[in-house]
Amino acid sequence: MGKMIVAVGSLNPVKIRSVSRVLSRFYDVEVRPVSVEVSIPRQPIGILDVLLGSLERAYKSLELVESASWGIGIEAGPIEFYSSSGFLEAQVAVIIDRLCRVSVGLSPSFELRPEIVKLMVSGVELSQVEVIPRGLGDIGEHIGYIGYVTRGYITRQVLTEMAIAMALTPRLQNAEWLMDINTLLSNMNIIKRYECFNHI
Repeated sequence: MGKMIVAVGSLNPVKIRSVSRVLSRFYDVEVRPVSVEVSIPRQPIGILDVLLGSLERAYKSLELVESASWGIGIEAGPIEFYSSSGFLEAQVAVIIDRLCRVSVGLSPSFELRPEIVKLMVSGVELSQVEVIPRGLGDIGEHIGYIGYVTRGYITRQVLTEMAIAMALTPRLQNAEWLMDINTLLSNMNIIKRYECFNHI
């Protein structure tokens, strides 16, 4: 059997590197990143937005890379939780196969200051709200805000890898019980349907 080709719906180096690192532990994999358009805001807020962004990235990447077995989408943003701000910052990863079955994983999550979340809810991206010192890179493409706060102990890449690993877990069990993308969208009360892929 040759390499397993996996499409990633992003050109972000952290996401690409994270997918490669996680999947290469289990498969002989070739990762193909593609740029995709998503319908959510640049700063998604809430689990519906963050999950929908991940779903769209996964599906559209699989659509663009016809030789890929899986499409993977990763999105980050505040999701609802019982915290001071009402949210926790989390990464959500989605894997879609050619039968349109979806597996989902979340990273470890953390609280942001309520004033930061308030700005994010108004549409300002975290990378614009919090500027980390020069030399540490961009929040979205290097260590991330979490890397800055934890002094490098936990980085954005670690969180991204954890989300991908959690989305991969059902597939390592050969799970046939995964729901398809249209069932998931229906459960999210989103009126949108995707055509399933009829070729491998």
